[in-house]
Amino acid sequence: MKFKTLAAAAAAAAVITVSSPAFAAGPPYTVSVGGSSASGSHAITAASTGTVQFSARNAGGTVINMNCTSVRGAGTVTSGTGVNPVAAITSTTWTGCSIPGGAATVTHNGTWNITGTGTNATTGNETVAGYVGGANASVQTTANPNICRFTVTGQANGSFNEATQQLSISQTGYTSNLTLSNVVGCLGQLQNGNPANMVANLAVTSPDGAINLS
Repeated sequence: MKFKTLAAAAAAAAVITVSSPAFAAGPPYTVSVGGSSASGSHAITAASTGTVQFSARNAGGTVINMNCTSVRGAGTVTSGTGVNPVAAITSTTWTGCSIPGGAATVTHNGTWNITGTGTNATTGNETVAGYVGGANASVQTTANPNICRFTVTGQANGSFNEATQQLSISQTGYTSNLTLSNVVGCLGQLQNGNPANMVANLAVTSPDGAINLS
């Protein structure tokens, strides 16, 4: 199976898809970058195409929409044998975000990993199960953090399309894979433990060439 440029993101031609809340890691992979599977770390970047949709379902069952206009990410993909997780997202930059109380600032915390869970049954363009894990971001109203602030943590379903070089994050269903904590203010609309959804598509690039997974 080929895996051309993997993303940072939440990362021409494999798909990482998360399908189960169990998030069990898949088999280790041989990852080559630019045709070489020598052990190494290679930079990757990603930029959203279209609005980043983020929402939470509060304790009363109401869905609170809190979108961003764009997000950019950076990180690394690991080449070599016995690799999984296959990539890490070390930073993200979010713009045009809004939450209850107004415009918001989002701060990336820690390293988020992209882990495969599926087998590589065939070569060429295909889908491999996986997830973005260890997500952690602090969110607060830009003008005054006491109006609304919270932390988002957890894991997110997603897919990476080898043909289009697009990382798609699609955490839906309010399954509690992503949750809110440390909630302060937010006009009483959000509470600790609220499950969150996130949907975003990101175009991915790597300066070192195609990334292949086998």
